[in-house]
This record gives sequence, structure tokens and C-alpha cells, in this order.
Amino acid sequence: MTQQFGDYQHEIYFNALGGVVPELPMGFAELEQRASEALAPSVWSYVAGGAGDEFTQRANVTAFEQWGLVPRMFVGASKRDLTVDLFGLKLDSPLFMCPVGVIGLCGQDGHGDLATARAAARTGVPMVASTLSADPMEDVAKEFGDTPGFFQLYTPTDRDLAESLVSRAEAAGFKGIVVTMDTWVTGWRPRDLSTGNFPQLRGHCLSNYTSDPVFRSRLPQGRADDTQAVVMQFASVFGNPLTWDDLPWLRSLTNLPLIVKGLCHPEDVRRAKDGGVDGIYCSNHGGRQANGGLAAIDALPDVVEA
Repeated sequence: MTQQFGDYQHEIYFNALGGVVPELPMGFAELEQRASEALAPSVWSYVAGGAGDEFTQRANVTAFEQWGLVPRMFVGASKRDLTVDLFGLKLDSPLFMCPVGVIGLCGQDGHGDLATARAAARTGVPMVASTLSADPMEDVAKEFGDTPGFFQLYTPTDRDLAESLVSRAEAAGFKGIVVTMDTWVTGWRPRDLSTGNFPQLRGHCLSNYTSDPVFRSRLPQGRADDTQAVVMQFASVFGNPLTWDDLPWLRSLTNLPLIVKGLCHPEDVRRAKDGGVDGIYCSNHGGRQANGGLAAIDALPDVVEA
């Protein structure tokens, strides 16, 4: 049965009749403020910061403010149907939870990926689980319930490792592979640079690597408990400057829907479609990877047309 999202509002009001009011803020601005107070400064700077002077990050927000919805009436909206069909799946709504690489550290117990997966199960909103996770992808997938999940791949330079990660995602029940294209080098993020803060180089959110048999085979004596060795091996394989010549290989890795993330130019979209890609994730990485680009939503109409 399609989830009626207005039921969450009713739940809050009826709980309040018994004296139970929400513990979490209802407005985004307050939620953001309380998050900044609750999270460690290093985690907050990583989550909230963008590349350069954060122009593109701000542009994304400003551009969205220029768009709005035009409601239609006399349509009998008491039973709303927000479902969409995508890759053979019937989804409750067109919303997704985008991949966030350090979300594991945002949970009070250090398992934010699992908490997000449980939220996906409850709401029916699919989660795109990141490669950079505090818990192995198999554990994340177990929390999805009936909600489909997608796996986001940071393609390593080690092709055997890439194949292993994708195979594990298939076996765990993920419904598609989302390949991030714009992170062959990490963005210049002043908030993090000013404190030398890069969570993965401190050993955080690398469980998909330490739980992988191929990655472990590259470690001295296979020791995944040697943090320094893990970090150095991760750094040596992270960041693959993929070219169009690599697309046939990427396509060959899986029979699942292949979605490429980071495409904003229509010619790139046409070439990707011709190369067997199933979906385009129009994104500029939230302005975190490169600064000075157009807002993603401004690029979207040409992407859709292509």
C-alpha cells in the first residue's frame, strides 16, 4: 500500500493529545542549528562544508528557490498517489536519500548508515548507500525492509576491488549501482583543510573496504585491524579518473541498473546513454567537489532533453 506521508503529521498531533511532543525540530533551519551544536566540529565541517568559497553550494540552494509547484484542484486528493516506476520498481514517491559518505559518524552510536536505512524502511524512501560507510553494505541492506536500496560506488583504481564491491552489492540485494564520476581527486574544502580534517584518513567509514576480501588481500598479512595499513591502502586505490573507454568495463560489472552520478552536460548524457547506462544522476556533488559550476537544477532541463 502506498505510504500516505500526511499520516506522519497526524501521528504528531494525536501523540500531542497525550502530552507527547516531538523531540526533533520541525523546521530545517532549527534542525541544522541543533546538528551543528550536537556534532563534533570535525564532523560538522565535513558535512556542511563545500569546495572553495562555497559559491556552487550556495547556488544550488538559490536556484531551487526560483522554482515552485503549481497545485491543481478538483482532483480528489484524499488518496494521493505519488508512486513512480523506475528500473522496474514501483516506488512510493520520487524522493531518494542521496549518498552521504560520513553519515555513519552523524549517528549518536556511530552507526548512522544503519539509522538511515531504518528510516528508509519506515518511510518507503529509498536510500543510496555510500561506499564510505561506517558499517558494511550487507548490514545496511538488511535494514531496508521492503524499501529498495541502491549502492553508490566510488570506483577504485583496483579493478578487482571494484568488481568485488559491485558483486557484494548485488548479493546483498541492492537494486542498482550508482557510480560517482566527479571524485577522482577530493575537492578543495577550506573548512576541512584549515584543521587538516579528512575522516577517512583517520580510519573512519572504511568498513566496506575492511570487510572486502580483495581489499584485505592487499593488506600486510590481511590485517584489517591495522588502521595505518588500511588507510594507506585506501588512499592508494581511491580516486579513479575514469574515461569513456572505461564505460564498457563498468557496464560489464553488473546486470543491475547502472546509474552515473555527476553528469550535467547533455553531450555526456547522450554518450552515457549510448554506452548502456540506465540512468543519469544530474549532480554537481552539492558543490563539495568543485566550485564555480552551475546549479544542478539549472542543468537539469538540458539533461532531461538529452
